[in-house]
Amino acid sequence: MNKILWSLLIIGFPSLLLGQEIKTDKLNFSVGYFGETLTHPGVSVGIEYYPNPPAKFQSILAANLGGYVHVRNNTSLFIRGQWGQRVTFSNGIFIEEFLGLGYLHHFTHGGLQYEILPNGAVTTVSNWGKPMIMPVVSAGTGIDFSQKTDCKIKIFLRPELFWKAPFNGYYLTHFALNVGVIF
Repeated sequence: MNKILWSLLIIGFPSLLLGQEIKTDKLNFSVGYFGETLTHPGVSVGIEYYPNPPAKFQSILAANLGGYVHVRNNTSLFIRGQWGQRVTFSNGIFIEEFLGLGYLHHFTHGGLQYEILPNGAVTTVSNWGKPMIMPVVSAGTGIDFSQKTDCKIKIFLRPELFWKAPFNGYYLTHFALNVGVIF
């Protein structure tokens, strides 16, 4: 009996592999403007994976890499993972929502950096930046041109809230606008 099972496995497994097809419609890339509080410019690039076949209701796993500059204050770089859902209507308009968690590294601009030691003394330190966690929530809308044309492009507008922690002992809330193209 074991020989029969092993034979089926050895013969059947390669045929399963050969029957697999890479679906390019399960993977998309995005690039866009990431404006923290609208006035601090940045950029975001990402990848979206769709675990289910394309449909009106779509689950999305996404990863983003980006950053923004707050002139004369800081430069922040981030990497984050997100889970979301998108509903696309027959005219191509869609609405979406995302929840995510990421890593943000915050570099302060300007002069010397200081640290208070446990004994109360103040000393200068190197500016290696500060690591922070970055929870994020966003809701957005856009247009999927592939619903009406052969163009496989989506344009999106995603207002979002994200938090930096720890920031002076608490979570600092930020508003951002993420506008871009998915292809």
